[in-house]
Amino acid sequence: MKVVALISGGKDSTFNMMQCIAAGHEIVALANLVPHIKAEMDSFMYQSVGYEAIDLISAAIDLPLYKRETLGISNERGKTYQPSKDDEVEDLFLLLEQIKNEVEVEAVSVGAILSDYQRVRVENVCIRLGLVPLAYLWQRNQEELLDEMIKCEVDAIVIKVATLGLKLKHLGRSLSLLQPHLLAMHEKYGLNVCGEGGEYETLTLDCPLFKSRIVVEDSDVIYHSNDPIAPVGYLKFNKLGLEVKLPPLDLHSRLKGLPLKDSDGYVTDQGEEAFDVIENDEELLKEEDIAANCNNEVNYTSANVTQRPVYVKSKDGWLWMGGIQGSSPDPFEAMSEAMSILKSILSDNEQSITDICSVSMFVSDMTHYADLNRIYVDTFNHVHPPSRACVQVPFDPACPVRIEALSWRQPLRASIDSLTERHTMHVQSRSHWAPANIGPYSQSVRVGRFIHLAGQIGLVPGSMEMVSGGIVSQCRLALRHLKRLLMAVDANFNLRDVVQGICYVTDASYIEPSRKLWEERTNNAIVDYVVVTGLPRNALVEWHVWAHKYNNQFDYEERGKCVNDYSISIYRRWNYENNVSAIHCRVAHPETEADFDNKVFVEAMDYTIQKLRQGHEDDTTSIFNIKIFYSVTKNLDPSIFISYFEDFMKDILLSYTLVPVVSLKNKQTFLSISGVRIQ
Repeated sequence: MKVVALISGGKDSTFNMMQCIAAGHEIVALANLVPHIKAEMDSFMYQSVGYEAIDLISAAIDLPLYKRETLGISNERGKTYQPSKDDEVEDLFLLLEQIKNEVEVEAVSVGAILSDYQRVRVENVCIRLGLVPLAYLWQRNQEELLDEMIKCEVDAIVIKVATLGLKLKHLGRSLSLLQPHLLAMHEKYGLNVCGEGGEYETLTLDCPLFKSRIVVEDSDVIYHSNDPIAPVGYLKFNKLGLEVKLPPLDLHSRLKGLPLKDSDGYVTDQGEEAFDVIENDEELLKEEDIAANCNNEVNYTSANVTQRPVYVKSKDGWLWMGGIQGSSPDPFEAMSEAMSILKSILSDNEQSITDICSVSMFVSDMTHYADLNRIYVDTFNHVHPPSRACVQVPFDPACPVRIEALSWRQPLRASIDSLTERHTMHVQSRSHWAPANIGPYSQSVRVGRFIHLAGQIGLVPGSMEMVSGGIVSQCRLALRHLKRLLMAVDANFNLRDVVQGICYVTDASYIEPSRKLWEERTNNAIVDYVVVTGLPRNALVEWHVWAHKYNNQFDYEERGKCVNDYSISIYRRWNYENNVSAIHCRVAHPETEADFDNKVFVEAMDYTIQKLRQGHEDDTTSIFNIKIFYSVTKNLDPSIFISYFEDFMKDILLSYTLVPVVSLKNKQTFLSISGVRIQ
């Protein structure tokens, strides 16, 4: 893509330009917001100290520079941003709008590392202008990042200090010389090594992008606060010059030999999270794994069971909605009707679309995704959208889509002590961290102790392309995404905080390698393995999980019983307070072609609900959500589910969704029940 780079003169914006080039993009222009007062100003968005060098950077890199003055006024300081007249963000919008009108650009380079404030506002501007934000430094480990900058020959000096551990004497010193001191101050005082807490600002004097080096010929130290413990001061440059670097080399030659990685490099070379990509890693699968679950040449009939929408609401504001679908075989009309039903249910329960936390979309044909997504985009066109998972299942074409959704709103009569906060992570910038969600769905939504993550596939974050290799590479990368998303929610979170999940695969032979890779990282969660007919971007595997802040306080048990020749296996987790319980139940028969006994389903459901309710048998306020995954390759009539639930729901607050699948954990499994109880 052709990129305009936002530059402040500092190391971050400079190195992100190098990252853009390494990722295969072309920098075609530079953009800078100039302080109106022609001095250092206290902006929430932009670095202004060192502004005197911006024109020289443009000359050094030999690219056109677009500038616009800003007053540095911040009217909208919240976690989200709405366009506000005279806000400094609108200055950026007008600048980028001008550039887009004069230059062919598709993306914007921004050097954000940890600042949600800055990232959210740049994303807002980019999305409004139809540009892709590129923030390749986002969520990088700061110690690793600083070391990488120095090794990639970014020669930057400190031009402002404003923290304990840095003195005025450090002004003008290079980062390569200060690196040991910055690391020591991080250990001693918690200083952000890359200065992301505003501890210091920098000016890049030279880097491989520059044809000439910037030379500081005269400068003054400006004292802002001469505090003896944490003085604040900056350099004012009185005279700067350019020194041509000899011999003159083209950009490729200047970058040659540097440890600068492309997008794939940040997948295969990232410390303990690194892994080798093998072009056909299915060769790693053991023959017994493939034989045990071979799904080749499977014959099945698409399912055509119409389900009515159902919903239940808890006293704490949770609203589970299942079985939402339209009656039309046309995907666009079916999705429109489904969204109307969803809005109606929300309205009846005094909630709205903006309260939805998580959505599962089960579609009959991924080629209809564009039509379905048009309605989805119109429906969830707001900040803080829900997380989402989308899979293709063997529905009859008469059922293009079926939706399950979870919503939450704080009860009006909630006491101050019981108030719960909602946090949404919706990163739309492309980075090396995790896949960007450009659109109306978030990477994660946290409500109180619950964290609901979007479905994750093996996309290389920097390029948004599927990782090369096969099931092993895709599964490893998708699990890495889950881990990073959880850690971004809370640095103390990890995969071990996942309570329950579903692993969707497109071939039964992928189940065993996926299970083994999961269990290498954690054995806490209960996971269901489901074979579907397709996944987004033709992925081989998609993980959809939810986690809990106090997962370490959950117990685990396995139970089972036999009914005739069928086995009913229960895998359950519940917390010490027993106000949250999760379960997977599998129903299997040793003969894969056996006729399904309807009585077995009743036994399995009764057993599932009994275990979910264990310890709260007399509680009438708990709500239950159930997903029934049933194999269309079995001799099984799904209409029995409908009749069962119609009677059963008279005595229990239950939402359910029926999901036909190709097969389940093994060839002997007829159906799988995934359930949750919230008190």
